[in-house]
Amino acid sequence: MKENEVSHEGIVQKTENRQITVKITQKSACSACHAKGMCGMADHKEKVVVALAPAGSEFQVGEKVVVTLRQSLAAKAVVLCYLIPFVILFTTFCIMSALCSIGWLNVLVALVATAIYFFLLWLSRNKIEKEFTFMVQKITENPCPSLSEDTL
Repeated sequence: MKENEVSHEGIVQKTENRQITVKITQKSACSACHAKGMCGMADHKEKVVVALAPAGSEFQVGEKVVVTLRQSLAAKAVVLCYLIPFVILFTTFCIMSALCSIGWLNVLVALVATAIYFFLLWLSRNKIEKEFTFMVQKITENPCPSLSEDTL
């Protein structure tokens, strides 16, 4: 794994052309991961992702693999899914509070504005999906080829 990637081990559930469906199971190591703040995996026990296999590689159902995503994309996902909606919600609520003294209406407008953002995000899901591509790699027997069992 490269330092600028977030990765998780998983098991191949389905293969179709170069698209590999992988089930990722959370491990206790997630709590010590340096990227846990940017990763939704710390909140879930299992997650299924569709990853892209390198050209010319073949994967079997049940095979253990590593799914990776560039860390910069993980940070962008956090911004799109958490930071921007929070800013929209908070800003809309503050503006509405200054313009209107009806509390429930302020909250309602802020929630509707946030829902509109998520709807627009959903409409652009195909574009976003092309940018956020998980890659899948086979797990090698010795992840550190410079270290043999003799040196351990």
